[in-house]
Amino acid sequence: MKKRVLAILATALLPLCIASAARAEFPERTVKIVVPFDAGGTVDAVARALAQKLNDKWNVPVIVENRPGAGNTIGAAAVAKAAPDGYTLLFANTSVSVNPSLFKSLPYDTLRELAPVAYLSPSPNVLLAQRALGVTSLKELVALAKSREASPPSFASVGKGSAHHFCMELLKSEAGIKLLHVPYRGVAPAVLAVNRGEVDLYCSDIPGALNLMQGDKVLPLGITSATRSPTLPNIPPFAEEGLPNYAQAGYVGIMATGGTPAATITRLNAAINAVIKEPEFAKRFAAFGYEMKGGTVEEFAKFLKDDIARYQRLTQAAGIMPE
Repeated sequence: MKKRVLAILATALLPLCIASAARAEFPERTVKIVVPFDAGGTVDAVARALAQKLNDKWNVPVIVENRPGAGNTIGAAAVAKAAPDGYTLLFANTSVSVNPSLFKSLPYDTLRELAPVAYLSPSPNVLLAQRALGVTSLKELVALAKSREASPPSFASVGKGSAHHFCMELLKSEAGIKLLHVPYRGVAPAVLAVNRGEVDLYCSDIPGALNLMQGDKVLPLGITSATRSPTLPNIPPFAEEGLPNYAQAGYVGIMATGGTPAATITRLNAAINAVIKEPEFAKRFAAFGYEMKGGTVEEFAKFLKDDIARYQRLTQAAGIMPE
């Protein structure tokens, strides 16, 4: 009788043991990182390097899938609507914080259907000015703009509500100046306009700024982060140039589908932090302006909540209406 009872108990507990073992083995199959940009470029390179390192660590395929379009919402929606099992990840960026303020409705609930996994790196911008504008510092630009309120200097962005746009709107607000916004449909046409001298100013991410600074058309006036970048240590933050309250940096990070088990999120966080803190990995991308930071799931969650609220304030101050 006792043996029969034990057999019944063993049979009943077997599915639980199998389920527990399965959870402990994450990941068992291909993990996909969705990048909401076209293939190529620095962001895509970071994602692919991270995927390769995770592949090596887990010994399972980790692939990158490019899903660009609609202000990065197509890629984000693909992750938000995926199975909440940790096998579909989003290579998140500043658009996750900005889009709730830019769109009247999104195909997903940002804070409910996307789950923070790991903060990777801040992504500050560099303010570039045409040499022909005749200014060599941010203070000189502010003075020029105040003297030209009737015909203010122009600046390019890669579209309304982009990080390029917001860094200039904050500059206008903090410095009390007028600037003319000239939006373009993407990075390529904006950079072309800068190279042609069609606009006076451009607030670029560091990889783009490094490329533009190789020529003799533009010079850097300042960086939008609160502190100097190890990549460009000679470029002062706006805060050192008379705007002490200015701090505006984007970010990149990893998110999963909302509802993914906490144990899976924790395992992902630990693996990603281990990769980005490898000296070789960190050094490689520091050269492109990505200073790998990492951090806990809770820290990234708090950062996202605060950042979404910050962009809501910025869009309202800039008079940007959601579409």
